[in-house]
This record gives sequence, structure tokens and C-alpha cells, in this order.
Amino acid sequence: MSWSIQEVARASGVTARTLRYYDEIGLLTPARVGSNGHRIYERAQLLRLQQILLLRELGVDLATIREVVDAATDPAEALTDHHRGLLAERDRLDRVAATVAATLHQLQEGHEMTAENLFEGMSPERANYLAGLPKKRVAAGALFDDGKGRTLLVAPTYKPYWQLPGGVADADESPWAAATRAVRRELGLDITLGRLLVLDWVEPSPSRIEGLLFVYDGGTLTSEQHQSVVLPPDELAAWAWCASDELPTRLPEHMLARIQTARSAQATGATTYLENGAVAA
Repeated sequence: MSWSIQEVARASGVTARTLRYYDEIGLLTPARVGSNGHRIYERAQLLRLQQILLLRELGVDLATIREVVDAATDPAEALTDHHRGLLAERDRLDRVAATVAATLHQLQEGHEMTAENLFEGMSPERANYLAGLPKKRVAAGALFDDGKGRTLLVAPTYKPYWQLPGGVADADESPWAAATRAVRRELGLDITLGRLLVLDWVEPSPSRIEGLLFVYDGGTLTSEQHQSVVLPPDELAAWAWCASDELPTRLPEHMLARIQTARSAQATGATTYLENGAVAA
């Protein structure tokens, strides 16, 4: 398959003038030039252009870019290197942003920061250490009761099963804050959640990384709160109170076990640790 210079310009966001300049300096030569003088590009040139633009995003000058892309004979290997560089740059910016946020918080609170903390995000040793730490998905939900022993479940528009109100925690957000935010977003209820009922470690699968799932006690909703529930239509199709015999028909096995354990913890005052929905030995 081949593309004209105008098609490449539209797809890449690079102007035709820039593409002609890249040709003039030998950075990106088209696959061929038609009899009408129009430059024609093929897959190899588009891959090379992608590498060029990725390196430009990293602030590399054109002369160095030419050396790099000329030396890279395997596109997959070159893209792997670029991807690694982008991830490293993202991690570096995250560390700097975290240091700035911490400094701002300390200044607003009137606290003094140690010299080590001031430069923590900029230390190469600290950077390497943080970059090597494992990453886990953290999600949190809330268990609500109607006073009749029924559990509130919601039906996501993007999943074939029901679940507790909740969601994935953002960066630097506590699980409790994430659950509170999710309840406000999904149900339209501003509720102060109670204690932790269940912490469930879930092993990785082909579709997700390993995760820690927190379930907090939402308490009993009043009739006025029932009537004020408002769902985000793009996220949730419905909500319902479900009796214990209805839960198995609406929940995956691991979620059912987690919720059943949370119901028991709610009654006994315990907090239970699970692994994949089962009590850890």
C-alpha cells in the first residue's frame, strides 16, 4: 500500500513542507517519485517517520535522529527502544510533579521540608529505585444495605455482569477517597463511607494486571437516598437491590465471594483479607 505526501501529512500531522524538507536533508526519502513529480510513501517510510516524530518529542535534534534511525535496521527493536525512552521520560516527569506537589502542600500547610525531600524526585538513585518498584491496580467499592438484607448493585454499560458501586483509584488517591468519589459519580450520593470490610488481592490475567480491591461499608440507605440516585447513563445502565439468592445470577464467582465475605464482615465487625475471593490461609 502506498500514500501520497498529502495523505501522510494528514495522518501524521506533519506538514507537506516539512516532509519535503526531510527528503531534502536525507532524513526521510520517499519510496519513489511519480512521473508527475509527486512523492509516494510506503509502510517502511511511515515507520521511519514515526520513529523520527517520537525522537522529536523527546527533544532530539534532527542530525542525531538521522544517525539513530539510520542505525536501526529492525523497526520493532527501534520502537522498543523508543517506547522504553518514553516510559522513562514519563516516570521522570511523574517524579518531578510529585516533588512539586509535595512542596506546594508543605508550603500551604506552613511546614518545613528537609533538604532530602526537596530534591527527592530529582535524585538519580531515588529515580532508579522508584522506577523499579512494582505497580498494582487499586480499585475500591462500597457495600450498601437497604435495611432488608439486600445489596445495592449497578450494571455497567461496558460489562456483561453487575458489580458494587466503585472504581479504580487515581494516582496519589487513597482507596477510601476513590470509593467515595465513585459513589458520588455513579449514584449521585455524597456519603461518608465507613470502615474497610474486605481487602482482596486479585491475580493478573491476560486482560488486567494484578490488583488490590477494597470494599468499604456504605451503611444503610434511607428511602430519600434511594429516590435521589442518579446514574451516569454512559457508564451505568441500571441499579437494583439484590437479595442473597439473586447475587449468584448477577455476579462473577470471584465478585460473589468478595461480596458475601463483605456482608459477613459487616455483620461481625471484622475486616477480612482475601486472595482471589478466598480467605487466605
